[in-house]
Amino acid sequence: MNRKLLVADDDKSFHEIICRVFKNTDWQVTVAEDGLTALEKITEQVPDVILLDLNMPKLGGRELLARIRKDARLALIPVIIISGDSSPQEKALEFGIGADDFLGKPFDTLELAARVERASRRTRRMLAANPLTFLPGGPAIEEEAGRRIKTGEPLAFFYIDIDNFKAYNDNYGYLNGDNAIKQTAALLGGIRDGFPDADIFIGHVGGDDFVMMSSSGRAEEIAKLVAARFDALAPQFYNKDDRERGHTVSKDRMGNSRTFPLMSLTIAVATNEKRKLDHYAKIADIAGEIKKYLKGRPDRSGSLWLKDRRVD
Repeated sequence: MNRKLLVADDDKSFHEIICRVFKNTDWQVTVAEDGLTALEKITEQVPDVILLDLNMPKLGGRELLARIRKDARLALIPVIIISGDSSPQEKALEFGIGADDFLGKPFDTLELAARVERASRRTRRMLAANPLTFLPGGPAIEEEAGRRIKTGEPLAFFYIDIDNFKAYNDNYGYLNGDNAIKQTAALLGGIRDGFPDADIFIGHVGGDDFVMMSSSGRAEEIAKLVAARFDALAPQFYNKDDRERGHTVSKDRMGNSRTFPLMSLTIAVATNEKRKLDHYAKIADIAGEIKKYLKGRPDRSGSLWLKDRRVD
């Protein structure tokens, strides 16, 4: 499905340049030579990104941007200002009226294409973000996996599930449950910051399920650290009595009262070191198999991780 790029500029030669830049891509370019026409096209079919010139007839770029930002249906469209004045003062002014990015003329076409891509990706991630952790959600996770698969570079995909979370949530309430989720997200963020060379992405599938992606070279080190840090963190969520017992008492899904260990993590790691990961569904299947195996181990204690070592 094509993404939509609207070019609002009265310069026909600029239109031609943009059409050439995005030819044979998944971007569908629409042009408007004045502000009123641009506004009509925007409201008729909401674009994914707008390239906006400031000096247009009928309706100027600044007024057009102000109208876009006041309309709830259009307010989140990323707008990149294209201007002949690239001074710091001009850039600051345009960001102040709601622009997402600024590019001065003349510009490098590869740089323009990269900025359009970044603006589109950033907005999609924001719209799909989990409302509790603000981490990218399901659609953004799948998109990021697809992007990494396409590059063919070494990839490690971590599926991270919090064990015994429901029992904790039932005993300690939703506010404490939400805090445990947010603290887990922060823990993963700290690990990402500690591995700047590993190109780590973090996503929140929903509930107590998280995803990480990284280059595969340090996958085992990362998984081991995630498990160790969570096991150090988890007891802090419980009261003194439950910590000392090492378990809580709650009802299972059948309504029977039983004991549940303190929360831990199950971390399933799929990589393309020995297997070809050519689509997201295959990654999900491999991670699901590993997760099921780990959760079924009768001798487990604390967080467990396992990296897939099978060969296709």
